[in-house]
Amino acid sequence: MLLGPALEHLSWRIILYAVLSLTVVRMLPVALSLAGSRLRPPTVAYIGWFGPRGLASVVLALLVVEEHVHGMELVGRVVAVTVGLSVLLHGISAVALAEWYGRWHEKTAATTRDLREGTPAPEAPARRRFGPLDKPEM
Repeated sequence: MLLGPALEHLSWRIILYAVLSLTVVRMLPVALSLAGSRLRPPTVAYIGWFGPRGLASVVLALLVVEEHVHGMELVGRVVAVTVGLSVLLHGISAVALAEWYGRWHEKTAATTRDLREGTPAPEAPARRRFGPLDKPEM
């Protein structure tokens, strides 16, 4: 619904921003946030590529529309193309990159001691539900 009209006004600038948004703009902050985690570069790249996606773009677009910001048509086009490109590229690459990462992890875990990626995560404590389900049956 949004992508079709956005493609009618496609420009090299919109495509460039969309590509940068899916790579540098998203992957660099993920890499910085994982600094010191002792995760290997393939893991950081995998998390950066498949990690946080699209929701921030949609929220930004909604804020711009609600505030009637000047240039909101352009922002809407950029968001639509970025989200569309994200769906396409992440969908196309999902199986191949997941298989590659799985092979890398198996090989690395078999030959490396103290691999951070192989550390079991602690079990999360059970959360207590509040509401009508907590009332004892009569």
